[in-house]
Amino acid sequence: MINRKEFIEFTDGLRLKELSQESVISYTQQIHEQDYKSLITDLVNNHEISFYWSQPNEAFSFLAYKEVFSFPLYDSISKNKSLDDISKRIYSNSSRKSKQPLFIGGIKFPSSKNDLMWKNFDAEKWFIPKILLLKINDEFSITFNFLADIFRLEDIDEMIATLIADLKHTTETLNDADTVPFVEKLSDSEFYNWSNQINFVLEKISAGKLNKVVLARYKDLQFIEPQNILLLLQILEENFENCYTFTYRNGDSVFLGASPEKLFKISDGYIETDALAGSIPRGTTKDEDDNYTQELLQSKKNLAEHKSVIDFYLEQLTPVTEKILFDSQPSIKKYQNIQHLYSQIRAKLKQDTNIFSLLELLHPTPAVCGTPKTEALKTINELEDFDRGMYAGVLGWFNLENEGEFIVGIRSALLHRKFLRAFAGCGIVAGSESLSEYNETELKLRPILSLFTNETINKS
Repeated sequence: MINRKEFIEFTDGLRLKELSQESVISYTQQIHEQDYKSLITDLVNNHEISFYWSQPNEAFSFLAYKEVFSFPLYDSISKNKSLDDISKRIYSNSSRKSKQPLFIGGIKFPSSKNDLMWKNFDAEKWFIPKILLLKINDEFSITFNFLADIFRLEDIDEMIATLIADLKHTTETLNDADTVPFVEKLSDSEFYNWSNQINFVLEKISAGKLNKVVLARYKDLQFIEPQNILLLLQILEENFENCYTFTYRNGDSVFLGASPEKLFKISDGYIETDALAGSIPRGTTKDEDDNYTQELLQSKKNLAEHKSVIDFYLEQLTPVTEKILFDSQPSIKKYQNIQHLYSQIRAKLKQDTNIFSLLELLHPTPAVCGTPKTEALKTINELEDFDRGMYAGVLGWFNLENEGEFIVGIRSALLHRKFLRAFAGCGIVAGSESLSEYNETELKLRPILSLFTNETINKS
């Protein structure tokens, strides 16, 4: 797998004995498409920490596998200083300077609960993987990252064998059939409790204490046999090619989904983000679909919900940007089973703005929390009897070029051994009704539930 000649030439030029033991050596080489697919197949079901990300409509995907280094959890200033320090200790042979992930990870939603089902995930974690498999358009590569203190120049073949050993593993025998896996038990949060929660929120809104709260609910599934993560990913990628397909795994816990919502993307000194709030179903015919679209565009409730997200981004980004451009009127973004009001926001970042400060400013957004944020979060933690964990949290990647992309972990579920909990939420504003909001969450649960049950997805 490793080109021995290129690897020796690269490491010979580093003067390894002069490097600090904490230095990270990063070796990248091109591989064939077949090797890329074979390695993804081999590794994605393994129980090591891993992170898979795919944007099918942009021909961009990667698998980050195992961990060589991770950030300590401090404030954004401390993390940025740590990043500056790390940047001086990374030695790479890669000529690619853009869209190559280095740090991968995520941030949980700030729930006050602490369910054991999320114990394998830290409140926040950003790690450099030991192995990165990367696809950009028709190019495929593998990167090995390792600390300088494990390198033994006098025994290069043994060193290469040590790196390649990380690719070898054993996994459970899984069902590879395309049939729907058998579900033993299905349970969910009850409508009665949901209705009471919404009425409580509406009273607060009426009293002027809140503008919006995003409440979430869940459905639990219990399986007879372990699930094949690769098969689930392939179905999600096929059904939701204009979404971000992901898995974030640690041990026997896997957070997976197909999120339509970009938190923000940084490239060439600019930040791009999407306001995605306000939703309505897809129609079964073109005329019905068009009628739903017009209804959404004219809905005062949904327009107000959408505006609250735009106002939040403008307020948060104004101090850290020089100029903000955004759509004056929302458009429609359509997915297989749902359509949303959508606006794009783009701004030039001030030079001293870093990724960690942006994450602190923008997470969680009104699209998954509410406004005002502090009161909305307090209400969520008061009403919801479960830990959201990575649901409605942040997932993403960044590199030393101040480039990265982050999404909101919605349309998602946690798979823990043979147990799965799927999540969905909706924004409660003045005029919200319990039944219609419940039906909206049912619609948003469908992408994940369709993997395991007889739920259907409209592909028109």
